[in-house]
Amino acid sequence: MSEQIAFVTGANGFMGSWVVRALCKRGIRVRAGIHRANGADRFTDISNVEPMVIDILSQPSLLCALDGADFVYHFAALIDPKAGKERLTQVNMEGTKNVWQCAAKRGVRKALYCSSAAVYGLLASSGQPISEDVKPRAVEPYGRSKLMGESIAREIAAISGPNTVIIRPVAVFGPGDRTPFGQLLRSAAVSKLLLGGAAAAWSFSFTHVEDVAEAAVHLMHTEGAEGHVFNVAAETVSFDEAFQAYLRALERSGRSLWRARLWARLSALAQRLSPIANSLARLKRNQFVFPIWRPGFDITYTSGKLLDTSFRFKWNRFEDVLLSCIAENK
Repeated sequence: MSEQIAFVTGANGFMGSWVVRALCKRGIRVRAGIHRANGADRFTDISNVEPMVIDILSQPSLLCALDGADFVYHFAALIDPKAGKERLTQVNMEGTKNVWQCAAKRGVRKALYCSSAAVYGLLASSGQPISEDVKPRAVEPYGRSKLMGESIAREIAAISGPNTVIIRPVAVFGPGDRTPFGQLLRSAAVSKLLLGGAAAAWSFSFTHVEDVAEAAVHLMHTEGAEGHVFNVAAETVSFDEAFQAYLRALERSGRSLWRARLWARLSALAQRLSPIANSLARLKRNQFVFPIWRPGFDITYTSGKLLDTSFRFKWNRFEDVLLSCIAENK
């Protein structure tokens, strides 16, 4: 039996790099699609990885990378809402179209598209955890671009292949997070009051980046997963519980993080003083306040469909998830 080859787009990104490691752990040879040559440095400590500079907007580079590949994991995406609707659509929809067309030309057996829970839009009024049966209704450019990516992948798969699996991760935490919001949150955690405002008792869903990667590889090797969409959400936690988990994670880290601990305690105290917290949370561009709540953060999701495939989450406790992020900078 010949060696399996998996091609990963966005391989030096937050989630893509974890997918590369999850595949290598299983003895699968990986072609790591990177945007720039210096991205290859990320894989110097991993054997069985071949970094390849690719552009998902260029079919020739994709055809070269896909030659002889068995699987495609498409994690390359533009996530910055400041990029504008046209650019988001170009990368997240047109780029996906190129990947699937080239995969079909090369006879790739199976492909996975990493979408996002953002495709569901602001469905808080449903009052129930969102399952894959809920019809998406994205309301902002990023969510719309990811939903268009889903549609084009399905369309091409139905005509010429490859067999396609779609995942929709929720808020993803973990070491190596370089998303715009992740960077803002890390900075604010050591310099500002983190406030959930009136959302203190509300819950949000989360997942760890390692679980996203493991779920992706698991589904690609699960018979019958093709043609389906899977939410990836480990658990839910209230904003108030999240504050307490952050304090415990800081204590457990054993590091000298007195500034972070001070701001975390002040944040927890302010959050318990509802009138003050609500007033502060409404302030915009305040140098001392960072409102954690964002539209859609009060929505929870279910991963029942994923769990039915026998997948089990490793990172179920938010405190452990936060600790893994803190420990990254040791």
